[in-house]
Amino acid sequence: MRVKLHRIAFSAICAATAGCAQQTIHPTSPDASTPLGSMQTATGAMDFSLPADLSLAGGQASTLIGQQLPTEQLVAIDPERIYTLPELIDIAQRTKPATRAAWLRAREAALAVNVVEASYLPQLSANVLAGYETVSRPEQAIPELGIGTGRLTATGYQVIPNLAVEWLLFDFGARDAAMEMAEQAAIVGNIAFHGAHQRVIFEVSEAYFQYSAARAETRIDRERVEDARTLLSVAEGRLREGLAIRAEVAQARQIEARAQFDLTRAESREESTQAALMHAMGLSPATDMQVAELSDRRLPEEVPMPLEELIETSLAQRPDIQAALARVRATRSEVDLVAASSRPKIAAVAEVGRAIGGVSLRDSRFGGSASMNRTLDEAIAGVVFTMPLFDGGLRQTQERQARIQAEAAQQDLLEIRNLAAQEIVEAYSLLHSSLAAYTASGPLLEAGRETYETALGLYENGLATLAEVSQSKIGLNDVRLLREQAFADTFAAATALAFATGRLTNRDVPTQL
Repeated sequence: MRVKLHRIAFSAICAATAGCAQQTIHPTSPDASTPLGSMQTATGAMDFSLPADLSLAGGQASTLIGQQLPTEQLVAIDPERIYTLPELIDIAQRTKPATRAAWLRAREAALAVNVVEASYLPQLSANVLAGYETVSRPEQAIPELGIGTGRLTATGYQVIPNLAVEWLLFDFGARDAAMEMAEQAAIVGNIAFHGAHQRVIFEVSEAYFQYSAARAETRIDRERVEDARTLLSVAEGRLREGLAIRAEVAQARQIEARAQFDLTRAESREESTQAALMHAMGLSPATDMQVAELSDRRLPEEVPMPLEELIETSLAQRPDIQAALARVRATRSEVDLVAASSRPKIAAVAEVGRAIGGVSLRDSRFGGSASMNRTLDEAIAGVVFTMPLFDGGLRQTQERQARIQAEAAQQDLLEIRNLAAQEIVEAYSLLHSSLAAYTASGPLLEAGRETYETALGLYENGLATLAEVSQSKIGLNDVRLLREQAFADTFAAATALAFATGRLTNRDVPTQL
Protein backbone atom coordinates (compact mmCIF):
# COMPACT_ATOMS: atom_id res chain seq x y z
CA MET A 1 0.00 0.00 0.00
CA ARG A 2 2.82 2.41 0.84
CA VAL A 3 4.64 1.62 -2.42
CA LYS A 4 1.46 2.30 -4.40
CA LEU A 5 0.97 5.60 -2.59
CA HIS A 6 4.50 6.66 -3.48
CA ARG A 7 3.95 5.87 -7.15
CA ILE A 8 0.70 7.83 -7.32
CA ALA A 9 2.21 10.88 -5.61
CA PHE A 10 5.34 10.82 -7.78
CA SER A 11 3.25 10.51 -10.97
CA ALA A 12 1.15 13.50 -9.94
CA ILE A 13 4.27 15.59 -9.31
CA CYS A 14 5.79 14.68 -12.67
CA ALA A 15 2.55 15.50 -14.50
CA ALA A 16 2.28 18.85 -12.78
CA THR A 17 5.83 19.85 -13.74
CA ALA A 18 5.81 18.51 -17.32
CA GLY A 19 5.01 21.97 -18.65
CA CYS A 20 8.46 23.21 -17.63
CA ALA A 21 9.92 21.86 -20.88
CA GLN A 22 7.38 23.76 -23.03
CA GLN A 23 8.02 27.44 -22.41
CA THR A 24 6.96 30.15 -24.83
CA ILE A 25 9.89 32.40 -25.60
CA HIS A 26 9.16 36.10 -25.96
CA PRO A 27 9.91 37.13 -29.57
CA THR A 28 13.17 38.90 -30.39
CA SER A 29 15.31 39.37 -33.47
CA PRO A 30 17.23 36.21 -34.51
CA ASP A 31 20.56 38.05 -34.76
CA ALA A 32 22.13 41.45 -34.35
CA SER A 33 21.61 42.52 -37.98
CA THR A 34 18.03 41.30 -38.57
CA PRO A 35 14.90 43.22 -37.49
CA LEU A 36 12.06 41.73 -35.49
CA GLY A 37 10.03 39.54 -37.83
CA SER A 38 12.82 39.67 -40.46
CA MET A 39 11.14 42.62 -42.18
CA GLN A 40 12.55 43.63 -45.57
CA THR A 41 11.95 46.25 -48.22
CA ALA A 42 11.12 45.46 -51.83
CA THR A 43 14.83 45.57 -52.67
CA GLY A 44 15.70 43.09 -49.92
CA ALA A 45 17.09 45.65 -47.46
CA MET A 46 16.47 44.88 -43.79
CA ASP A 47 13.79 47.30 -42.60
CA PHE A 48 13.97 48.43 -38.96
CA SER A 49 10.72 50.38 -39.01
CA LEU A 50 8.34 50.20 -36.07
CA PRO A 51 4.55 49.82 -36.13
CA ALA A 52 2.48 52.34 -34.20
CA ASP A 53 2.56 49.95 -31.22
CA LEU A 54 5.23 47.27 -31.23
CA SER A 55 3.28 45.16 -28.72
CA LEU A 56 0.68 44.52 -31.45
CA ALA A 57 3.31 42.95 -33.70
CA GLY A 58 5.15 40.92 -31.10
CA GLY A 59 3.44 37.62 -31.81
CA GLN A 60 4.38 37.68 -35.49
CA ALA A 61 8.10 37.13 -34.96
CA SER A 62 10.03 33.92 -34.62
CA THR A 63 12.94 33.42 -32.27
CA LEU A 64 16.19 31.52 -32.01
CA ILE A 65 16.74 31.95 -28.27
CA GLY A 66 17.72 28.32 -27.86
CA GLN A 67 20.55 28.57 -30.38
CA GLN A 68 24.08 29.56 -29.58
CA LEU A 69 24.66 33.32 -29.82
CA PRO A 70 26.44 34.14 -33.08
CA THR A 71 29.92 35.53 -32.86
CA GLU A 72 30.68 39.00 -34.20
CA GLN A 73 30.52 39.05 -37.97
CA LEU A 74 33.77 40.11 -39.55
CA VAL A 75 33.37 41.93 -42.87
CA ALA A 76 36.15 41.62 -45.42
CA ILE A 77 36.83 44.97 -47.09
CA ASP A 78 37.93 44.82 -50.73
CA PRO A 79 40.33 47.74 -51.33
CA GLU A 80 39.63 47.58 -55.08
CA ARG A 81 35.87 47.87 -54.72
CA ILE A 82 33.96 51.17 -54.63
CA TYR A 83 31.29 50.98 -51.92
CA THR A 84 27.97 52.81 -52.18
CA LEU A 85 26.10 54.29 -49.22
CA PRO A 86 23.68 51.33 -48.85
CA GLU A 87 26.68 48.99 -48.74
CA LEU A 88 28.37 51.16 -46.11
CA ILE A 89 25.22 51.04 -43.98
CA ASP A 90 24.99 47.28 -44.38
CA ILE A 91 28.58 46.85 -43.20
CA ALA A 92 27.98 49.13 -40.21
CA GLN A 93 24.89 47.20 -39.15
CA ARG A 94 26.91 43.99 -39.08
CA THR A 95 30.04 45.34 -37.40
CA LYS A 96 28.90 48.13 -35.08
CA PRO A 97 29.16 47.06 -31.40
CA ALA A 98 26.14 49.24 -30.55
CA THR A 99 23.75 47.11 -32.63
CA ARG A 100 25.00 43.86 -31.10
CA ALA A 101 24.84 45.30 -27.56
CA ALA A 102 21.24 46.43 -28.16
CA TRP A 103 20.39 42.98 -29.54
CA LEU A 104 21.89 41.23 -26.52
CA ARG A 105 19.91 43.46 -24.17
CA ALA A 106 16.74 42.64 -26.09
CA ARG A 107 17.52 38.92 -25.74
CA GLU A 108 18.16 39.32 -22.02
CA ALA A 109 14.84 41.12 -21.60
CA ALA A 110 13.09 38.33 -23.52
CA LEU A 111 14.58 35.73 -21.18
CA ALA A 112 13.30 37.76 -18.22
CA VAL A 113 9.79 36.97 -19.42
CA ASN A 114 10.58 33.27 -19.03
CA VAL A 115 11.73 33.91 -15.47
CA VAL A 116 8.28 35.25 -14.63
CA GLU A 117 6.56 32.47 -16.55
CA ALA A 118 8.33 29.93 -14.35
CA SER A 119 6.44 31.28 -11.33
CA TYR A 120 3.17 29.99 -12.85
CA LEU A 121 4.48 26.41 -12.80
CA PRO A 122 4.95 24.03 -9.84
CA GLN A 123 8.30 24.12 -8.10
CA LEU A 124 9.77 20.65 -7.50
CA SER A 125 12.66 20.04 -5.12
CA ALA A 126 14.55 17.03 -3.77
CA ASN A 127 15.48 17.30 -0.09
CA VAL A 128 17.51 15.19 2.30
CA LEU A 129 17.48 15.82 6.05
CA ALA A 130 20.14 13.89 7.98
CA GLY A 131 21.06 14.26 11.62
CA TYR A 132 22.62 12.71 14.73
CA GLU A 133 21.33 13.22 18.28
CA THR A 134 22.43 12.32 21.81
CA VAL A 135 20.20 12.82 24.86
CA SER A 136 21.30 12.08 28.42
CA ARG A 137 19.48 12.53 31.74
CA PRO A 138 19.97 11.37 35.36
CA GLU A 139 17.79 8.58 36.75
CA GLN A 140 16.73 8.23 40.41
CA ALA A 141 17.45 5.22 42.54
CA ILE A 142 14.86 2.52 43.24
CA PRO A 143 15.67 1.25 46.75
CA GLU A 144 12.93 -1.34 46.74
CA LEU A 145 14.69 -3.09 43.85
CA GLY A 146 18.18 -2.41 45.05
CA ILE A 147 18.91 -0.09 42.10
CA GLY A 148 20.99 3.02 42.74
CA THR A 149 21.15 6.31 40.86
CA GLY A 150 22.44 6.41 37.29
CA ARG A 151 22.16 8.07 33.84
CA LEU A 152 20.06 7.11 30.83
CA THR A 153 21.63 7.95 27.46
CA ALA A 154 19.82 7.76 24.08
CA THR A 155 21.84 7.98 20.88
CA GLY A 156 20.28 7.99 17.42
CA TYR A 157 20.42 9.07 13.81
CA GLN A 158 17.81 9.91 11.20
CA VAL A 159 17.87 10.36 7.40
CA ILE A 160 14.75 11.71 5.69
CA PRO A 161 14.91 11.95 1.85
CA ASN A 162 11.82 13.36 0.11
CA LEU A 163 10.42 15.01 -2.98
CA ALA A 164 8.45 18.20 -2.39
CA VAL A 165 6.30 20.23 -4.77
CA GLU A 166 4.77 23.65 -4.25
CA TRP A 167 2.34 25.28 -6.64
CA LEU A 168 1.20 28.86 -6.11
CA LEU A 169 -2.49 28.86 -7.01
CA PHE A 170 -3.70 32.37 -6.25
CA ASP A 171 -1.87 35.63 -5.48
CA PHE A 172 -4.33 38.43 -6.37
CA GLY A 173 -2.60 39.24 -9.67
CA ALA A 174 1.00 39.56 -8.44
CA ARG A 175 2.39 37.24 -11.11
CA ASP A 176 0.22 38.82 -13.81
CA ALA A 177 1.61 42.24 -12.91
CA ALA A 178 5.18 40.88 -12.92
CA MET A 179 4.53 39.28 -16.31
CA GLU A 180 3.23 42.57 -17.72
CA MET A 181 6.33 44.36 -16.43
CA ALA A 182 8.63 41.76 -18.02
CA GLU A 183 6.78 41.86 -21.34
CA GLN A 184 6.94 45.65 -21.47
CA ALA A 185 10.65 45.48 -20.68
CA ALA A 186 11.06 43.02 -23.57
CA ILE A 187 9.16 45.41 -25.85
CA VAL A 188 11.47 48.24 -24.76
CA GLY A 189 14.45 46.01 -25.59
CA ASN A 190 13.13 45.30 -29.08
CA ILE A 191 12.36 48.98 -29.64
CA ALA A 192 15.85 49.96 -28.47
CA PHE A 193 17.34 47.38 -30.85
CA HIS A 194 15.47 48.82 -33.83
CA GLY A 195 16.29 52.33 -32.66
CA ALA A 196 19.99 51.44 -32.47
CA HIS A 197 19.90 50.36 -36.12
CA GLN A 198 18.10 53.54 -37.11
CA ARG A 199 20.77 55.59 -35.34
CA VAL A 200 23.54 53.64 -37.10
CA ILE A 201 21.88 54.36 -40.45
CA PHE A 202 21.70 58.04 -39.53
CA GLU A 203 25.30 58.29 -38.27
CA VAL A 204 26.75 56.51 -41.30
CA SER A 205 24.67 58.59 -43.71
CA GLU A 206 25.59 61.87 -42.03
CA ALA A 207 29.29 60.96 -42.01
CA TYR A 208 29.07 59.91 -45.66
CA PHE A 209 27.53 63.23 -46.73
CA GLN A 210 30.15 65.21 -44.81
CA TYR A 211 32.87 63.07 -46.38
CA SER A 212 31.37 63.74 -49.80
CA ALA A 213 31.41 67.50 -49.16
CA ALA A 214 35.05 67.32 -48.00
CA ARG A 215 36.05 65.40 -51.12
CA ALA A 216 34.29 67.98 -53.28
CA GLU A 217 36.22 70.73 -51.50
CA THR A 218 39.49 68.88 -52.14
CA ARG A 219 38.63 68.44 -55.78
CA ILE A 220 37.82 72.14 -56.18
CA ASP A 221 41.02 73.17 -54.38
CA ARG A 222 43.07 70.92 -56.66
CA GLU A 223 41.50 72.67 -59.64
CA ARG A 224 42.32 75.99 -57.96
CA VAL A 225 46.00 74.95 -57.75
CA GLU A 226 45.99 74.05 -61.45
CA ASP A 227 44.35 77.37 -62.29
CA ALA A 228 46.94 79.21 -60.19
CA ARG A 229 49.74 77.43 -62.01
CA THR A 230 48.18 78.36 -65.34
CA LEU A 231 47.87 81.94 -64.20
CA LEU A 232 51.54 81.92 -63.14
CA SER A 233 52.54 80.55 -66.55
CA VAL A 234 50.59 83.34 -68.29
CA ALA A 235 52.21 85.97 -66.07
CA GLU A 236 55.70 84.61 -66.79
CA GLY A 237 54.93 84.59 -70.52
CA ARG A 238 53.75 88.19 -70.42
CA LEU A 239 56.93 89.09 -68.50
CA ARG A 240 59.12 87.54 -71.17
CA GLU A 241 57.23 89.47 -73.85
CA GLY A 242 57.63 92.68 -71.90
CA LEU A 243 53.90 93.01 -71.27
CA ALA A 244 54.08 92.56 -67.49
CA ILE A 245 56.28 93.45 -64.60
CA ARG A 246 57.91 91.18 -62.03
CA ALA A 247 55.38 92.22 -59.37
CA GLU A 248 52.66 90.45 -61.37
CA VAL A 249 54.72 87.26 -61.45
CA ALA A 250 55.33 87.50 -57.71
CA GLN A 251 51.62 88.02 -57.15
CA ALA A 252 50.83 84.96 -59.28
CA ARG A 253 53.26 82.90 -57.20
CA GLN A 254 51.56 84.14 -54.05
CA ILE A 255 48.19 83.05 -55.45
CA GLU A 256 49.62 79.60 -56.24
CA ALA A 257 51.05 79.28 -52.72
CA ARG A 258 47.70 80.24 -51.18
CA ALA A 259 45.90 77.72 -53.37
CA GLN A 260 48.36 75.03 -52.30
CA PHE A 261 47.78 75.97 -48.65
CA ASP A 262 44.01 75.71 -49.06
CA LEU A 263 44.44 72.32 -50.76
CA THR A 264 46.47 71.06 -47.82
CA ARG A 265 43.72 72.08 -45.40
CA ALA A 266 41.06 70.50 -47.61
CA GLU A 267 42.99 67.22 -47.79
CA SER A 268 43.31 67.24 -44.00
CA ARG A 269 39.54 67.73 -43.64
CA GLU A 270 38.92 64.94 -46.14
CA GLU A 271 41.10 62.58 -44.09
CA SER A 272 39.31 63.50 -40.84
CA THR A 273 35.85 63.05 -42.35
CA GLN A 274 36.91 59.72 -43.84
CA ALA A 275 38.10 58.61 -40.39
CA ALA A 276 34.76 59.75 -38.96
CA LEU A 277 32.96 57.65 -41.57
CA MET A 278 35.02 54.57 -40.69
CA HIS A 279 34.29 55.16 -37.00
CA ALA A 280 30.55 55.45 -37.71
CA MET A 281 30.78 52.08 -39.46
CA GLY A 282 32.61 50.44 -36.57
CA LEU A 283 35.82 50.02 -38.59
CA SER A 284 39.38 51.07 -37.94
CA PRO A 285 40.19 54.62 -39.11
CA ALA A 286 43.10 53.13 -41.04
CA THR A 287 40.80 50.91 -43.15
CA ASP A 288 41.71 51.04 -46.84
CA MET A 289 38.33 51.54 -48.46
CA GLN A 290 37.04 53.31 -51.57
CA VAL A 291 33.72 55.13 -51.24
CA ALA A 292 31.46 56.12 -54.12
CA GLU A 293 30.84 59.78 -54.81
CA LEU A 294 27.51 61.31 -53.90
CA SER A 295 25.49 61.04 -57.10
CA ASP A 296 24.33 64.30 -58.64
CA ARG A 297 20.59 63.81 -58.33
CA ARG A 298 18.00 66.52 -58.61
CA LEU A 299 16.73 67.84 -55.32
CA PRO A 300 13.16 69.01 -54.75
CA GLU A 301 12.67 72.75 -54.52
CA GLU A 302 10.70 72.48 -51.27
CA VAL A 303 9.82 70.01 -48.51
CA PRO A 304 7.01 67.84 -49.91
CA MET A 305 4.86 67.46 -46.74
CA PRO A 306 3.48 70.26 -44.52
CA LEU A 307 5.08 70.47 -41.09
CA GLU A 308 1.89 69.92 -39.06
CA GLU A 309 1.01 66.80 -41.00
CA LEU A 310 4.57 65.51 -40.68
CA ILE A 311 4.57 65.89 -36.89
CA GLU A 312 1.16 64.27 -36.49
CA THR A 313 2.01 61.20 -38.55
CA SER A 314 5.55 60.74 -37.22
CA LEU A 315 5.36 60.82 -33.42
CA ALA A 316 3.95 57.30 -33.14
CA GLN A 317 6.84 55.89 -35.21
CA ARG A 318 9.70 57.20 -33.09
CA PRO A 319 11.46 54.51 -31.03
CA ASP A 320 12.03 56.77 -28.02
CA ILE A 321 8.31 57.58 -27.75
CA GLN A 322 7.31 53.93 -28.07
CA ALA A 323 9.89 52.95 -25.47
CA ALA A 324 8.63 55.67 -23.08
CA LEU A 325 5.06 54.43 -23.57
CA ALA A 326 6.13 50.87 -22.72
CA ARG A 327 7.85 52.15 -19.58
CA VAL A 328 4.62 53.88 -18.53
CA ARG A 329 2.78 50.57 -18.87
CA ALA A 330 5.50 48.77 -16.92
CA THR A 331 5.38 51.25 -14.02
CA ARG A 332 1.59 50.92 -13.83
CA SER A 333 1.99 47.16 -13.58
CA GLU A 334 4.56 47.68 -10.85
CA VAL A 335 1.90 49.51 -8.83
CA ASP A 336 -0.34 46.45 -9.16
CA LEU A 337 2.55 44.17 -8.20
CA VAL A 338 3.29 46.07 -5.00
CA ALA A 339 -0.40 46.27 -4.12
CA ALA A 340 -0.73 42.48 -4.53
CA SER A 341 2.05 41.90 -2.00
CA SER A 342 -0.35 43.03 0.76
CA ARG A 343 -2.90 40.39 -0.14
CA PRO A 344 -2.99 36.68 0.78
CA LYS A 345 -1.50 33.86 -1.25
CA ILE A 346 -2.74 30.32 -1.61
CA ALA A 347 -0.45 27.46 -2.63
CA ALA A 348 -0.84 23.71 -2.98
CA VAL A 349 1.94 21.64 -1.40
CA ALA A 350 2.76 17.95 -1.51
CA GLU A 351 5.61 15.86 -0.16
CA VAL A 352 6.55 12.20 -0.46
CA GLY A 353 9.53 10.60 1.25
CA ARG A 354 10.91 8.07 3.72
CA ALA A 355 12.26 8.43 7.27
CA ILE A 356 15.17 6.12 8.09
CA GLY A 357 16.56 6.12 11.62
CA GLY A 358 17.90 4.20 14.56
CA VAL A 359 18.10 4.70 18.35
CA SER A 360 20.49 3.14 20.89
CA LEU A 361 19.66 3.24 24.66
CA ARG A 362 22.20 2.79 27.45
CA ASP A 363 21.44 2.96 31.19
CA SER A 364 24.44 3.16 33.53
CA ARG A 365 22.45 1.40 36.23
CA PHE A 366 22.34 -1.70 34.13
CA GLY A 367 25.09 -3.45 32.36
CA GLY A 368 23.68 -3.64 28.83
CA SER A 369 22.15 -1.53 26.03
CA ALA A 370 19.26 -1.77 23.59
CA SER A 371 18.86 -0.53 20.04
CA MET A 372 15.99 -0.05 17.62
CA ASN A 373 15.91 0.72 13.89
CA ARG A 374 12.89 2.02 12.01
CA THR A 375 11.85 2.96 8.46
CA LEU A 376 8.69 4.95 7.81
CA ASP A 377 7.13 6.00 4.49
CA GLU A 378 5.63 9.49 4.51
CA ALA A 379 3.27 11.31 2.13
CA ILE A 380 1.46 14.57 2.70
CA ALA A 381 -0.62 16.96 0.59
CA GLY A 382 -2.40 20.14 1.52
CA VAL A 383 -3.03 23.84 0.96
CA VAL A 384 -1.02 26.68 2.49
CA PHE A 385 -2.65 30.05 3.15
CA THR A 386 -0.31 32.99 3.71
CA MET A 387 -1.45 36.43 4.80
CA PRO A 388 1.02 39.26 5.51
CA LEU A 389 0.01 41.12 8.66
CA PHE A 390 2.66 43.62 9.71
CA ASP A 391 5.90 44.81 8.15
CA GLY A 392 6.44 48.22 9.69
CA GLY A 393 4.81 50.07 6.79
CA LEU A 394 7.19 48.67 4.18
CA ARG A 395 4.53 47.68 1.64
CA GLN A 396 2.65 50.97 1.94
CA THR A 397 5.88 52.89 1.31
CA GLN A 398 6.75 50.71 -1.67
CA GLU A 399 3.29 51.26 -3.14
CA ARG A 400 3.66 55.04 -2.83
CA GLN A 401 7.06 54.80 -4.48
CA ALA A 402 5.58 52.78 -7.36
CA ARG A 403 2.80 55.32 -7.90
CA ILE A 404 5.31 58.18 -7.95
CA GLN A 405 7.44 56.29 -10.50
CA ALA A 406 4.36 55.72 -12.66
CA GLU A 407 3.53 59.43 -12.58
CA ALA A 408 7.15 60.32 -13.37
CA ALA A 409 7.14 57.92 -16.33
CA GLN A 410 3.98 59.58 -17.63
CA GLN A 411 5.62 62.99 -17.42
CA ASP A 412 8.75 61.62 -19.13
CA LEU A 413 6.56 60.45 -21.99
CA LEU A 414 5.06 63.92 -22.37
CA GLU A 415 8.51 65.51 -22.28
CA ILE A 416 9.87 63.09 -24.90
CA ARG A 417 6.90 63.85 -27.16
CA ASN A 418 7.58 67.57 -26.85
CA LEU A 419 11.29 67.12 -27.56
CA ALA A 420 10.49 64.87 -30.51
CA ALA A 421 8.18 67.50 -31.98
CA GLN A 422 10.88 70.12 -31.50
CA GLU A 423 13.49 67.93 -33.21
CA ILE A 424 11.15 67.44 -36.16
CA VAL A 425 10.60 71.19 -36.42
CA GLU A 426 14.36 71.88 -36.33
CA ALA A 427 15.14 69.18 -38.91
CA TYR A 428 12.30 70.45 -41.11
CA SER A 429 13.62 74.01 -40.93
CA LEU A 430 17.17 72.84 -41.64
CA LEU A 431 16.04 70.95 -44.71
CA HIS A 432 14.03 73.94 -45.91
CA SER A 433 17.00 76.31 -45.52
CA SER A 434 19.41 73.80 -47.12
CA LEU A 435 17.15 73.45 -50.13
CA ALA A 436 16.88 77.23 -50.40
CA ALA A 437 20.67 77.62 -50.17
CA TYR A 438 21.26 75.01 -52.86
CA THR A 439 18.67 76.59 -55.15
CA ALA A 440 20.16 80.05 -54.66
CA SER A 441 23.69 78.80 -55.36
CA GLY A 442 22.82 77.98 -58.98
CA PRO A 443 22.57 81.56 -60.29
CA LEU A 444 25.57 82.54 -58.16
CA LEU A 445 27.65 79.82 -59.78
CA GLU A 446 26.72 80.90 -63.29
CA ALA A 447 27.49 84.54 -62.51
CA GLY A 448 30.82 83.67 -60.89
CA ARG A 449 31.89 81.53 -63.84
CA GLU A 450 31.01 84.25 -66.32
CA THR A 451 32.87 86.88 -64.26
CA TYR A 452 36.02 84.76 -64.10
CA GLU A 453 36.06 83.92 -67.80
CA THR A 454 35.60 87.58 -68.67
CA ALA A 455 38.37 88.74 -66.32
CA LEU A 456 40.77 86.07 -67.60
CA GLY A 457 40.16 87.10 -71.21
CA LEU A 458 40.70 90.74 -70.39
CA TYR A 459 43.93 89.94 -68.53
CA GLU A 460 45.33 87.95 -71.45
CA ASN A 461 44.73 91.01 -73.60
CA GLY A 462 46.21 93.41 -71.09
CA LEU A 463 42.87 94.97 -70.16
CA ALA A 464 42.64 93.67 -66.56
CA THR A 465 45.04 93.23 -63.69
CA LEU A 466 46.17 89.97 -62.19
CA ALA A 467 44.52 90.93 -58.91
CA GLU A 468 41.15 91.24 -60.70
CA VAL A 469 41.56 87.80 -62.24
CA SER A 470 42.57 86.32 -58.92
CA GLN A 471 39.64 87.90 -57.11
CA SER A 472 37.15 86.62 -59.67
CA LYS A 473 38.62 83.10 -59.47
CA ILE A 474 38.47 83.10 -55.68
CA GLY A 475 34.85 84.21 -55.86
CA LEU A 476 34.03 81.44 -58.35
CA ASN A 477 35.64 78.74 -56.22
CA ASP A 478 33.91 80.01 -53.12
CA VAL A 479 30.55 79.71 -54.85
CA ARG A 480 31.43 76.21 -56.06
CA LEU A 481 32.30 75.21 -52.49
CA LEU A 482 29.06 76.73 -51.22
CA ARG A 483 27.05 74.79 -53.79
CA GLU A 484 28.78 71.48 -53.05
CA GLN A 485 28.38 72.00 -49.31
CA ALA A 486 24.71 72.98 -49.75
CA PHE A 487 24.16 69.86 -51.86
CA ALA A 488 25.64 67.59 -49.19
CA ASP A 489 23.91 69.54 -46.40
CA THR A 490 20.55 69.05 -48.08
CA PHE A 491 20.95 65.29 -48.10
CA ALA A 492 22.21 65.38 -44.52
CA ALA A 493 19.21 67.51 -43.48
CA ALA A 494 16.82 65.17 -45.26
CA THR A 495 18.42 62.24 -43.44
CA ALA A 496 18.12 64.09 -40.13
CA LEU A 497 14.42 64.73 -40.80
CA ALA A 498 13.84 61.08 -41.68
CA PHE A 499 15.60 60.08 -38.46
CA ALA A 500 13.64 62.60 -36.38
CA THR A 501 10.35 61.32 -37.78
CA GLY A 502 11.21 57.65 -37.26
CA ARG A 503 11.30 56.91 -40.99
CA LEU A 504 15.02 56.22 -41.38
CA THR A 505 14.54 52.47 -41.14
CA ASN A 506 16.65 50.79 -43.81
CA ARG A 507 19.81 51.21 -45.83
CA ASP A 508 17.95 52.35 -48.97
CA VAL A 509 16.25 55.37 -47.36
CA PRO A 510 19.21 57.81 -47.55
CA THR A 511 19.60 57.22 -51.27
CA GLN A 512 15.87 57.71 -51.89
CA LEU A 513 15.58 61.08 -50.13
